[in-house]
Amino acid sequence: MIIRVGYIPYLNMAPFHNGFGPGPLEIQGRSLEFHTLSPRLLGLEADRGTIDAGAFSMVDWLRCFSQYEPIGSLGIGVKRAAQSVLLFSNRPLPELRGVCAVTDETATSVRLLQLLVDVRYGLTGLRYGRVASSLMFDGDADALLLIGDEALRAKKEGIRGLPHVADLGEEWFRWHGVPFVFARWAVRHALRQDVKDILEVTLQNSLKTNTLNKLILADEAASARRMSPASVVNYWDGFAYELTPDHDRSIAIFSQLLEKECLTA
Repeated sequence: MIIRVGYIPYLNMAPFHNGFGPGPLEIQGRSLEFHTLSPRLLGLEADRGTIDAGAFSMVDWLRCFSQYEPIGSLGIGVKRAAQSVLLFSNRPLPELRGVCAVTDETATSVRLLQLLVDVRYGLTGLRYGRVASSLMFDGDADALLLIGDEALRAKKEGIRGLPHVADLGEEWFRWHGVPFVFARWAVRHALRQDVKDILEVTLQNSLKTNTLNKLILADEAASARRMSPASVVNYWDGFAYELTPDHDRSIAIFSQLLEKECLTA
């Protein structure tokens, strides 16, 4: 039996992948096959039935929960700021207008941005367009939404013509007083219980390894991203990899807003 696991190669996912992906893996006689995907593509592959488990972007988790179930309380929650879900713009977010380019990798962050724009700030007329990466950004748009490692690089280097930077996690926290959740580890309902148990134990062990060897692992991660080990540790420390009741409340608020604003599709 082959278990197909989504692998998102972002720095904030690294604590889950100490010895767990991206290469093929055998655990207790089970073969794990990892598929390297962006958050948005992971959701699309789940819709096609080609993925058995992964850290699903929150909008995909909310849409697919009838076919999947949570793996413990594991996910990508923030403590306050997201640090790598950033809107670069030519004016402050509450004054945003015109066209916003959006990374093709996001499923949840673009919905979060739409809620902030439409509901929190009551702005109208903002148009959205997908862009493959910041390297493809031609400067014609008034804003650019980036996530993951690309957002970290852009924050360090800046985006020409877009001097204002808004952290969408921070924006959500100021709005609702609870930390946002960007992803939820989930597994297909139909898999055997022993397989589900193996996945949960493996992910928990990876988090423990990251806690015990954080400085060593941060040094390895930093060298590949032109960051300092201290900045990597600080980045990881801004996340909650085991979700809390406050995160559950945040998910409920987000789900209700998406439904109310007809942004669930």
